[in-house]
Amino acid sequence: MSTIAMPDDKLEALASDRRRIFRWVLFLLSGLLTALALELPSRADETRTLIIPANDGYGFEECLKAGSQCGLIVADAWCKAHGFGASKSFGPETEDTADASPGSFLVTCADHVD
Repeated sequence: MSTIAMPDDKLEALASDRRRIFRWVLFLLSGLLTALALELPSRADETRTLIIPANDGYGFEECLKAGSQCGLIVADAWCKAHGFGASKSFGPETEDTADASPGSFLVTCADHVD
C-alpha cells in the first residue's frame, strides 16, 4: 500500500476550504432556523371552546349555570374527555355563536393537558 504525501501548503489550503464551507453551512442553517422560529405561532395562551347542546342527554345543564358548585368539576371533566387541559371558564352561550343552538353551554379549555 502506498501513501501519497501532500505538501503542507496543499493540506492547509484544503483545511481552510473545509472551514470556510463549514462556516457558510452553519450561517445558512442558523438563518433558516431563525426564520422558522419567527414563523411558528406561539401556543402558550391558546384555548379551545367546546359547545355543549342544551339537551345533550347528559343532564348537567344545572351544573354549568353561573354560580353552580359542581360546574368546575363538570367543565374540567368535559375538557379532559376531549383531550384538552383543565377548564378556564364555562357558562351559558350568550353571544349567539353560529355553531351553537339556543340554550347551549360553552366550556373554554386550556390547550395543553396538565
